[in-house]
Formats: sequence, C-alpha cells, structure tokens
Amino acid sequence: MTWLKRLCTGERAALVWMLTAGFAAAALAVVQAWVVAGLIAGAIQGVSLPDLLLPATLAFGVIVLRGVLSVVAEAVGSAASRRIKSGIRGRLLSALAVLGPAWLDARASGTVAATVVDQVEALDGFVSRFYPVQILAGAVPMLLLIPVFWTDPPSGWMLLAAGALTPVIMGLVGWRTGVHARAQMTALRRANGYFLDRLQGLATLKLFGEIGRERDRMRKVSDDLRRRTMGVLRLAFLSSTALELLSSVALALVAVHLATGLFGAGAMDLTQGLFLLILVPEIFQPLRRLGAHYHDKAAAVGAAEGILEILEAAEQVPVDGPVPAIAKAPTLRFDRVSLAYPGGRRAALDGVSFEIAPGETVALVGESGSGKSSLLSILLGLRRPTSGTVSVDGAAVEGGALVPAIAWAGQRVRIFSASLRDNLTLGRPDADDSAVASALEAVALPPVLARLPERLDTMMGEGGRALSGGEARRVAVARALLRDAPLVLLDEPTANLDRDSEAAILSAIRTLSHGRTVIVATHSPAIMAMADRVIRLERGRVVDQPSGKGRPGG
Repeated sequence: MTWLKRLCTGERAALVWMLTAGFAAAALAVVQAWVVAGLIAGAIQGVSLPDLLLPATLAFGVIVLRGVLSVVAEAVGSAASRRIKSGIRGRLLSALAVLGPAWLDARASGTVAATVVDQVEALDGFVSRFYPVQILAGAVPMLLLIPVFWTDPPSGWMLLAAGALTPVIMGLVGWRTGVHARAQMTALRRANGYFLDRLQGLATLKLFGEIGRERDRMRKVSDDLRRRTMGVLRLAFLSSTALELLSSVALALVAVHLATGLFGAGAMDLTQGLFLLILVPEIFQPLRRLGAHYHDKAAAVGAAEGILEILEAAEQVPVDGPVPAIAKAPTLRFDRVSLAYPGGRRAALDGVSFEIAPGETVALVGESGSGKSSLLSILLGLRRPTSGTVSVDGAAVEGGALVPAIAWAGQRVRIFSASLRDNLTLGRPDADDSAVASALEAVALPPVLARLPERLDTMMGEGGRALSGGEARRVAVARALLRDAPLVLLDEPTANLDRDSEAAILSAIRTLSHGRTVIVATHSPAIMAMADRVIRLERGRVVDQPSGKGRPGG
C-alpha cells in the first residue's frame, strides 16, 4: 500500500485536480439539496410555476455542473493512470534487462508476462478511482455534516454514529477481500504460465496423445481461477451491500425523526426537512463509491506483490563495473573464476584460470555440463562469478561491462517477428545494404534471400517460421558479423546442422577471426581443427589447454 500510494502522490497535479473536483462537487451537493428542497416545498405549498422557474433552472445548472466535474475527474484520473502504468512497464522491462536470462530461466515466461501486462493493468482502478475516493470518503462526509448539524443537531448525531460504523465494516470485509485478491493474482500468474507452457508444447502433446488429458487439466485450472475471481468479487460486492444497508438505515432513522419534527409541536420548516432528507444520500455517496471500488484496491495490492518482486530483485543486482574502451581484439584473462548456481549439486566453474591472447581463436570443449556455456555467460554479464576475476587488457570487468564490445551467436537462435533486415541489423541498426549483403554472402544465405518474396523486407514471423533451423543459425552468425565487435562469442554454432550449413558457418567463423578475439564453445572437430588453441573443461575445471594450433580431441 505504501508503494501504491507513492505512485499516486507522484502524480500530484492530477491528484489535486481530482480532489478539487470532488470537494467542489460536494459543495454543489449542498446547494443542489437546498435548491431542490425549496423547489419541492414551493410546489407542495402552491407556489406558481413562473416563480418556480428560476430555482428549477438553478437546480438543473448545478446538476449539469456536478456531472461535468465528475467527467473531468474521471478523465484526469484515467490520464494519470496511463502515465503511471506506462512508467511501471518501462521500469519492469528495465528491471528484466538487468536481471537477464539467468533470472528469467528460473520462472515461467507466462508468469512474467502476466505481471508485465495484466498485473500492471490492475493498478488502473486504484490510481484513477479508489485512492482519490478514499481521501474524499474521509473528508467529504464530515464536511457535509456541518450543514446537517447547523440545521438539526439530532439528525447530525445519528448520521455521525452511522458513519462511525463504516470503517468497522470496511475493515472486516476488506481484510478478507485482500487475502482472496492476493491468492487470485497468484493463481492468475500460475494459470498464464501453465497455458503458455502447454501452448508452446502443443505439438509434443499431440504426438503423445495427451491433448484430451491436458484439456481436462486446463479446465480445472480455469475453473480454479474462475472460483477465486468470483470469490474476490463476492466479497467486494458484500462491502457495497453493507454500506448501502447502512445508508438506508441511517436515511430511515433520519426520516422518522424529521417526520416527528415536521408534524409535532414546534414543527420544523418543510424546506429544512426536505433539505436534510436530500442531503443524507450525498453524505453516504463517497462511502458507497469507496465500497464499490474496494475490489480495485484488493486487485492492485495483489498485483503490486508480483511487480515489486521483479523491481526489488533488480535493485539487488550489483551495479556493472566501468565499461572498458576496447577498439581492437582484446586480451582476456580468467583468474581462479568459480561459479555456483543456487541449489546446484556442484560448482559450475571451479577455480578456472587461463589467458587468451589478442586475435586468438579459442575452442572451449568438453562434455555437456562441463562449464563452457557458464564461461560465456560470465563474459556476457548474464552470470556473476562467485569468486575470482575476469580481466580485459589487464583491467578487471564486472557484470555486463563487456557487452558493448561483444558479438554473440548462441545455441538457441532468436528470430524476432520482424523483417529479415531488422533481424540482421539488430546489433548495428545503421548497417547499409552493402554490409548486409557481405554478411549474407559470408554465411551463404543469398540463395535463401532469393526465394523470399520481399527479400530483406520479408517478415520472418515469430521464431523465424520462414527459415529452417540451419538458416536461422546462419542468420545469427551473420548478425554477429554485422555487429563488427572486437570480441566474438559463439555457443555451439554448428550443432545439429547439415553439411552445407556447417560449411557456411565454418567459413563465416574464419571471416570473424580476422582481427578479432574469438571464443567458441563446441563439440565440432572441424572447429577444433581451425582454432588456434583448444581449452578442454571437465566438471567446471580446465584439464587441458595446449599452446599452438588446436587439434581434434584437444
């Protein structure tokens, strides 16, 4: 709640506008009640229609003005909410960039997507409706009680007593609503993660004949989410019902008291009695609105937990070290570098030490799980070593400080839903057509380009549906070529490729190695043969790093 309130007070101008409109509407409610009471009393007492025209026009004008104020407050609140949601999404994306793939790999992508999209959207009601109404609900009824006490003190005391019960009702109902809302938001994140996981694995489920069983499981997950959502709404509407009942009881008590005053000894003026009856619903109106929007608060509190988990996790990530100025192929040195994953049975890297000379092409070899990818992840800033240091040209580097000087192509190629040109120039947006053509030529992609309907402007589709696996791998290597960085990192660039694709990538690696320091994690004998040196890893330790030209098998 503290964080949510801080978001709202950050939009100070919008909040002031909404509160000003609310207080002005409350003041006009008093005027409206008095004018309408006089109008009704005049009609009952036989005042002529021409004499009633002025108060009727005034009453109409006050009603219209209150409506305008309500529309203005809603518009200002919606605009403030859009700005806050946009800012929060920007902060979330920045936080996810800081946390990196290592943090995301431990979480369902559907859960993270639900936080960035659905849970940020759940802040809307709190910002634009609940928070300003909460402030008004604490102040407006007390202000409206002033003319009530001025007109008839007993009525004021009755309304004050009824109003004192409101926090008790809201507290009892609100506590249960908050508990259920947090559980519902957790269920929503889990359901999104479950659905996305099954959607991505739909082909596998179909091949194994599990579609029917998964459909039943999805139905159970959906029903659980539906029950939790309806439970939150039931509790939220219960608060509204309780407030409506309290308002009705208070109105009935005041009406009985006024009836006694109107027809008893020392009869009350009819206009005053009607004024009080008309004003009673206005006193409870902010409280009823608070009850109606209470589920907005519960939803926002539940959403804030997921949002703050990401933002606070990013704040705990150490700040990257200074970015070194690297204009040419660098010297890299690993000095007793160790890396342990949370919950891992053993260290991924255990005291690794080696040095790579400028312009050297080094093949990292070893069985799966030996630490090759972990070494690359440290250079990429995706992981931070548990101990030891990484130096570039003699200066220690931390985190993602090396990223500006790195060209990268990994095992799992990501082709975005964009044009082929945009995918190729991802690391160098200003690359001209000649540079793009040279990169494509280096990986033997011109024949592929020739069959695309719009050549470089052809949309690839999510995951590169227009390309085969080998072609997508070649696009990734071409992207690294275009990056034109002094340090090149490749992770299994030729794994599971046909002969033609492998030959094209080997040729591209030769091109990349000119004037650059290249590190390739690989099982390929061909890459080992062309490397200047082979460093063999086993269970996170360097077991062999001969000098001179590498050879298959190391």
